[in-house]
Amino acid sequence: MPTYDKPWNEATREPTTKAEFYQIAGITPELEEFVDEFIKRPEMLESLPLERQHQIEAQMDAVLALFN
Repeated sequence: MPTYDKPWNEATREPTTKAEFYQIAGITPELEEFVDEFIKRPEMLESLPLERQHQIEAQMDAVLALFN
């Protein structure tokens, strides 16, 4: 599991593990769990309540906004 309090610096610019990538990208543990499960079973998104789908979408938008 990555640590989320580590600053992004020269040593972390090029992640060598998935956990480091998630940390650098600002992906929370909750979103990390969802992404890992979604990769295995993309159809699971349709089974989530609409409110939960919107929460996940908002979290992903926040992560993507960091890189704009």
